[in-house]
Amino acid sequence: MSFTTLDKANYMISAMARLLKDAESAFMGVASFLPFMAIVIAKKLYNPDLIWYSIVGYNPNPKHLPMSTVHPWISKYCDAKLQLAELFDISARGELDVVFLAGAQIDQRGYLNNSHVYINGKRIQFPGGAGGALLHATARRPIVWQGKHDRRIFVKEVQRITAAGKPYRVVSPLCIFKFDEKAGKLVVDTIHPWSSYKEIKEKTEFEVNDAPTTPPPTEEEIELMNRIDPHGIRKIVLE
Repeated sequence: MSFTTLDKANYMISAMARLLKDAESAFMGVASFLPFMAIVIAKKLYNPDLIWYSIVGYNPNPKHLPMSTVHPWISKYCDAKLQLAELFDISARGELDVVFLAGAQIDQRGYLNNSHVYINGKRIQFPGGAGGALLHATARRPIVWQGKHDRRIFVKEVQRITAAGKPYRVVSPLCIFKFDEKAGKLVVDTIHPWSSYKEIKEKTEFEVNDAPTTPPPTEEEIELMNRIDPHGIRKIVLE
């Protein structure tokens, strides 16, 4: 069976949404199309009481996926305004359940580098942490995601620690990792059906294991994804 880029995005969104079935609250930041969709799916299908903290407001109820996940019009569909500083306080008090974070580099400890790397002596600058250091360390269940999976991203040890913490899950286009408390590192939880243990091993710098196949999205989930994002904007993350 062949899988399109849209199919792969749907798998990742579905996996993230199911991780929110029992969540009390969730936050995602900028340029986060897949977490945005996952939160919408979770609230509409599984967890209507989920509190959604967004940069543009409290508990948004968007009708479709915008070209920017922090587009000002989203604020029209929010229950209340929310200052970003308030969100950091909420997390610091231990009241934020799930935070979605991305990493330019992700290592086997679950540490993230969004600062910079040196390649052949040349410094490559990344966008920066944007509060990720606090959120990764204080949210109860950090979920890390990444639209690509290769040895430049999934490394043994990040060159610079922007955010340190123990991810609840790490969702990539090839698999889902979970944090093994006993081993103190990430292990593969499930492998997406278009990938394999061999491919993940080749494209990951740290040691990986074989694992079961990631469950597919339900028809109801896919129908809702297509209704929210009829133009397939979500797939650009993987292209």
